[in-house]
Amino acid sequence: MRIVHVSAHYPPNLVSGGTLVPQRVARELVRRGHEVHVYAGHLDPEREPLETWDEVDEEGVRVRWVVTTPWTAWSDPRNSLNPDVTQDFEQWLGEVRPDVVHVHSLQTLGAGLVAAARRSGAAVVVTMHDFWWTCARQFLVAPDMTPCSLVVDCGDCPCAASHDWLEARNARLRPLLDEAHVVLAPSRSAARVMAANGVDARRLRVDENGLPPDELAVDAGVAADGERAPGAPADRADVASGPLRLMFAGGTDPMKGLDVLLEAVRALPDDGSWQLDAYGVQDRPVPRGVRALPPYGRHELASVLAQHDVLVLPSVMRESHSILTREALAAGLAVVCTDTLGPEEAVHHGVNGLVVPAADPDALGDALGRLAADRALTARLRQGGLVAPIRSLTDQVDGLEDLYGEVVAGLTGPAEVTVTDDATLEAEEALLQRVLVVVGIQGAALRYRAHLPAEALRLHGVRAVVRHYRDPELPELAARADAVVLYRVPATRQVADLVAAIRARPRAVPVVFDIDDLIFDPGLRGQVHGLHVLSEDEEALWWRGVARYRTTMEMCDAYIGSTEALCEHATTVTGLPSFRFPNGAGRDLARLSEEAMRAPREDGPPRIGYFSGTNTHDADWAVVEPAVVRVLAERPDVELWLGGMLTTGPALEPYADRVRRLPMLPWTELPARLRQVDVNLAPLVLDNRFNEAKSAIKWLEAALVGTPTVASPTQPFREAITDGETGVLAATEDEWAEGIGRLLDDALLRRRTGSLARREALLRWGPHTQGAVYLDALRRAAAVRRDVGPRRPTGWEPVLDDEPFDAAEAWVDPYPLPRRTTAAWRSAVVATAPGRKAAAAYRVLRTAGPGAVARKTLQVARRSTAR
Repeated sequence: MRIVHVSAHYPPNLVSGGTLVPQRVARELVRRGHEVHVYAGHLDPEREPLETWDEVDEEGVRVRWVVTTPWTAWSDPRNSLNPDVTQDFEQWLGEVRPDVVHVHSLQTLGAGLVAAARRSGAAVVVTMHDFWWTCARQFLVAPDMTPCSLVVDCGDCPCAASHDWLEARNARLRPLLDEAHVVLAPSRSAARVMAANGVDARRLRVDENGLPPDELAVDAGVAADGERAPGAPADRADVASGPLRLMFAGGTDPMKGLDVLLEAVRALPDDGSWQLDAYGVQDRPVPRGVRALPPYGRHELASVLAQHDVLVLPSVMRESHSILTREALAAGLAVVCTDTLGPEEAVHHGVNGLVVPAADPDALGDALGRLAADRALTARLRQGGLVAPIRSLTDQVDGLEDLYGEVVAGLTGPAEVTVTDDATLEAEEALLQRVLVVVGIQGAALRYRAHLPAEALRLHGVRAVVRHYRDPELPELAARADAVVLYRVPATRQVADLVAAIRARPRAVPVVFDIDDLIFDPGLRGQVHGLHVLSEDEEALWWRGVARYRTTMEMCDAYIGSTEALCEHATTVTGLPSFRFPNGAGRDLARLSEEAMRAPREDGPPRIGYFSGTNTHDADWAVVEPAVVRVLAERPDVELWLGGMLTTGPALEPYADRVRRLPMLPWTELPARLRQVDVNLAPLVLDNRFNEAKSAIKWLEAALVGTPTVASPTQPFREAITDGETGVLAATEDEWAEGIGRLLDDALLRRRTGSLARREALLRWGPHTQGAVYLDALRRAAAVRRDVGPRRPTGWEPVLDDEPFDAAEAWVDPYPLPRRTTAAWRSAVVATAPGRKAAAAYRVLRTAGPGAVARKTLQVARRSTAR
């Protein structure tokens, strides 16, 4: 097989962990009889830019060098797209005529090489050794040396130039990456991040880096099979005596976290209980207890590891893998690392090491202080060993050979391959280019079930629009739509006519119903909390609304719901096929949350928070109130913050001076409030079908600002929370009191739980991930409409009202918010009536003229006067 490897840098011109991988793979493939070429960037200020030459290395690998010295700056446009290099590469490929092009790194060479490889007819494989495709700085760390959002679209990091610049750059790179047949990641966690940033998960595979045999066993203490050899350092009897021996090997690169580590150890007691050897920092001033040492050679690794108890990896950069972590664990050390992805796949918190939030010197100091003070804990962690064995280069190349053959076979003839059939995918997606989302409600529910799906679809190239069910433009929009979603739309004669018109189109266009509560089943009378506050006439009107929702639902082809309970009940009651789309994190809320995390926390005591919204949650509060009272009684320094309209019981009255009542706020201000509490509460009455149907939004919103949540174990919360890791689940009063107390008492646990929760919120429910889920649901609904045909009558007696289209009534809460504005202005936009109706006023003006605007304004004024 003729194989080309592409690497931005390559030995001996530049030697690093990232450059050694393509060299090792290329040489091993040559040994197996393949013809291997390498196209590599070369750094040399003495040579002319774009100068090229060819050579053959001592192992028989044919290397084509191209000088890329001028374009190493992350912000340089040619770091991302380099047309001159693309042209040279394309011409060179025409001479080589490879079967496979395997791209490893492209900074300075430019992403255009992937498209050029595809045009050559070769099978194209891309390995993402770092995060360059979505982060120009490669490692998802901001210029101020703090980790930026794992999902770039959900953050506001200035990156190498500005966030707008980064978004424009990534938009240019994304279609080029789509030219790859397969995308590889060195770890599962890196693959998750890539998928959450828009890399097609169907093309993603994990390919962990392997080590050659001479490096798999640097001494008897690091065994190739991951087992600790006899005589390894962990067998020493002196673990409990002398100072705790810490080591750091990251050098002076600030991304490796040296400054964070030095700040952390400055807070440790100066009592001789610990000692830190910092390698590669011999020229840096260091505090007492730290030895600044020169870097060690690869041949010295075994002896260096043998002299220490704990390896410390305080990286602030996100790492796609970490060989040193695995080597240290195999040698019998415990590892303290940050939550920067790659190391965590080898370090299991509390088993063979400790994991702390990145760029958090307090948390890191807390972890190191615990190990220095508790040698039994250190010894137990050192016995945890290597839970993720080091992979061999032989195994890695075996897998790559199989992959290359698989992709080539898929291009040249029929084969049982798992490579994505691009033609099929493109044909499917071409049928869903326009989606119309029709809504019948405002507020947070509208945002989560309409605006956010539309936003997520747009990231996948779909033109999605959100309109009110009384919008006069609906017939025209529906006539062009490839799918129509009716979210909380009550049945009207006009809606029925709209659906009938869609049914009359020659093409089978799916009509899907969405509602995020069990308010489509009139059979649930007597089981709905909160209706006791309504008058008899109001309650009758409420149930008529339920019947109207059900009527709209009966017109549709399928149902999309936020929880398993909703989907199951919808199918049981109506017979409609149901598809799950959980509520997720939108870009604006995520960005506001990141902004809230950067603001300093208000001085004050530890705080528990419960933000209920309306008084329909009184019964839910009653679930947790006894436990909260216990916590307040046992911890006199703790405050309770209660937001929204909530009725509390008399047991809370003795602690009234520590209960802070807060008004309801617009959603734009919720992140800042959640950030100010230490523990968020999300109680629900159990064994209640309405509560089982409620989503885990309260966990999600707190998670986005890194605040840990204690929640009732309903199905959505069980799905969102890994108990003890990304939150706490509590069913009884004792479990609630214990969970709240544990988080209040343990700052490291609180920080780690909040950090892990934020990660899961972004990776599992970020907009790119959500867009893929929603697209899949629409495809399946389209298949139902195409294969089954229009829904047959079910015997349901329709309940409809007459609500003519009226531009003056067709306003929809604006989303997204304008960028680059202050938080106060953003809050005002959604908190005031003029702000909420600004978009509607424009639409009335556009569709009905200025007279209609004046008439609508007069109507609003009259209603206000009457009230």
